[in-house]
Amino acid sequence: MSNFSDFPSGITNQMHQSKLDYNPLIIKPPDRNKTHGTITKHLVIDSRDRDYLKYPSSSRYRIEITEDLRDITSMELSLGQIPNTYYNISDKNNTFYISDINEKINGIEIPEGQYNNDSLIETLNGKYGNLFTDFNSKINFSRDPINLKLRMQSDHYFNFNLNYVKNDNCTPCNLNSIDTAIGFFNTVFQSKEFDLKYINVNIGDIQNLSKLSYNDYNLYKMDIKQNNVDFKKIFFIGDYFSLTDGPIEYKCRINDIQNFNTIIFETLDNSLDPTTLSGNIFNSIYKIISPNIFQLNSKPYVILKIAEAKLLNSTNASNNAYTIIPLRSTADSIINQSTTPVHGVIKYFNPPLGKMFYLDLEFLNYDGTEFNFRGQENMLLFIVSMLNQPGKYNNYVDTN
Repeated sequence: MSNFSDFPSGITNQMHQSKLDYNPLIIKPPDRNKTHGTITKHLVIDSRDRDYLKYPSSSRYRIEITEDLRDITSMELSLGQIPNTYYNISDKNNTFYISDINEKINGIEIPEGQYNNDSLIETLNGKYGNLFTDFNSKINFSRDPINLKLRMQSDHYFNFNLNYVKNDNCTPCNLNSIDTAIGFFNTVFQSKEFDLKYINVNIGDIQNLSKLSYNDYNLYKMDIKQNNVDFKKIFFIGDYFSLTDGPIEYKCRINDIQNFNTIIFETLDNSLDPTTLSGNIFNSIYKIISPNIFQLNSKPYVILKIAEAKLLNSTNASNNAYTIIPLRSTADSIINQSTTPVHGVIKYFNPPLGKMFYLDLEFLNYDGTEFNFRGQENMLLFIVSMLNQPGKYNNYVDTN
């Protein structure tokens, strides 16, 4: 063991040297501009901002872009509000062609509007006025609850529709038939006869209920004691039928079907009393059933076309469109993340779009015709992504 200290290493190991740092004393240059990545801006397109003189319709217009949008890499539909003003019965398909045994064709115009199944049947049945004033026979319209097909019934023979060619180029020949909207084809449908002569009515089977129907007609009850008669299979409520006693014809309408053998009916002439009738007094009835399901479409889609953003490929009018917007029934259709596709509706630009001066928008139907907003407005919100490129770069030297 040495009595002398370890000099100078012993002293050096115990000394703490401070690190030289001149950063607090130096004026630093500014950070370099970021000339990579993207920046985003939100662009609101409201049809109320258009030039009304140039673009009177909110379904086709141009919006000038006042924001400086350059080097655009993508445009995404983020939010929107589109009113559903779609008329599923319009001047393109609102003519109901019907003829009787004399083959006199009546073209009945159905009022334009946005119908559902029930409201159209109520309209055809005269709830809002008799549409068939020029047609001699009475027709009851109903929707079969089992097969969902449209059922037309009358107490006389009748035909529905015309034979014609669809999608022809003859403008004056455009018949605007309602046929396909209610489950039919573009051809004539003849009513089928149902013979009811097998129903035997005994004296006393028809009783006067001594009260009036909703239509102020006398109500009667018929209770048939015959096993092979099933009124539930023969009639629907509202059906027309006639009873004959010699030269007198009693025109009647079903008010209620109580069971297989019992019906409540009204006579359409209060001066006639059928309680004394008996025998095989039922005349034939006639029906037409639609070949297809009767289901009115009240929630279609609208095609959004933006001239600067062609995204879709199709064989119909949606080709080169930006997107398709499904419409809700009788309300504004709100576009947001819950209603757009999982990956969004995004148009990418490669190479980037130099500058966006304006947007040309069109809203179209399936067939390419202009969607009719009927005076209502629409709004769209886009997220626009752009390259983060300032006007001058750090390494740019102006040699002029």
